[in-house]
Amino acid sequence: MKKTDECQAGCGGPAHIALNENLEPAELADLLSAARAAVRASRGATVDCAAAPFLPTGAVQILIALRRTCRDRGLPFAMESVQDAAAAHLRRAGLGEVLDS
Repeated sequence: MKKTDECQAGCGGPAHIALNENLEPAELADLLSAARAAVRASRGATVDCAAAPFLPTGAVQILIALRRTCRDRGLPFAMESVQDAAAAHLRRAGLGEVLDS
């Protein structure tokens, strides 16, 4: 996972998190860390899925938790550049409304 957000704490706007094509356990751990940091900083997150043609279950679970936490805290959450196969999986997981916004 590549975190493309160059902002330091206190920066405005949601954190930008870019997923890699390969989401192995180390990348999932990085995604979880980036998600936690975005919430702790009260910024929310925009997740760029352009490089990830498929999202493993672990990544989907992290995205669901991030979305829920952002919603509960009134923080922005968005996903962008989601490929068709990943979008179908995300819709089945209940994230369709995020994809349609």
